[in-house]
Amino acid sequence: MLNRRHIRTIVVQTIYSNYIELIDKKNYSKIVKENAIISLELFLNIIDYLKEIHLYFNNLESQKYSCPYISNNPYFFFFSKINTETIKRNNKINWDLHHNYIIEIQNQIFELNNEYIERKEKADKLYFEFFIKTYSDIIVTSEILHDFLEEQNINWVNDFPYVNSYLIKEINIIDIQSPSSFNLPTPNVFEEEIRFGQLLLNSVLDNYTELLSNLDGRTPNWDSDRIALIDKLIMVIAIAELIYFPLIPTKVTINEYIEIAKEFSTPSSGKFINGILDNIVKDLTKSGLIVKKGRGLIT
Repeated sequence: MLNRRHIRTIVVQTIYSNYIELIDKKNYSKIVKENAIISLELFLNIIDYLKEIHLYFNNLESQKYSCPYISNNPYFFFFSKINTETIKRNNKINWDLHHNYIIEIQNQIFELNNEYIERKEKADKLYFEFFIKTYSDIIVTSEILHDFLEEQNINWVNDFPYVNSYLIKEINIIDIQSPSSFNLPTPNVFEEEIRFGQLLLNSVLDNYTELLSNLDGRTPNWDSDRIALIDKLIMVIAIAELIYFPLIPTKVTINEYIEIAKEFSTPSSGKFINGILDNIVKDLTKSGLIVKKGRGLIT
């Protein structure tokens, strides 16, 4: 779940939200890990949400409101058996007190359930497809759920896509008969990724003025003050990665930050940043500041 793209995003968010002068150097090593833990807490809360959905529709069954593609679905049952209480967290949502976020989507789920019943196929073959469709097309797209998660933690809106991708990937490879086949992510599992983020953040904060100077004269049609702050910070972080991480290919770094710019800035930011970074790479490579080495370059 905490892949390199996610970690890079955490670094961008950290620097943008705090800005350089406000980040205490004593907390360098803590910041990325704390934000990574926040992301993992969202994942655990989403699993709890799936458990509560399963329980909610099971209770409806007893009231003769049938939704068998949830109440009998082994994938929803699978998540209901996962024990999320083994991992300590600071932000735990009690979904039993927030059934409105299930009631809001229940009609969509009922409609989807009826569509699957009308297909007249064996349910065993359709349970997985139903789970994926319910999660991807109904749960993930719920605007009030998005708003609620943002109220709980402002970073969760940006973490949500990574959580969703991870959950979908894992559900494709689990043993449906064994809840233990689903390993709940912990900070220790992503120690390498977190360490990467800590080193990246350190590199930016320790060398910010020098890194920023690489943008001087690169935007002849733009005054430095007119460049969006988020674009400027994304480029500075990208330059830090280009210089201080010799095992990461240049193209990987540039492509990663172009995608981050598209997500967090304007539609034209990706192209703008790509053009500037491309020229910076040529100059810094020529001057020997960017040196890529190693046969097994990493992403």
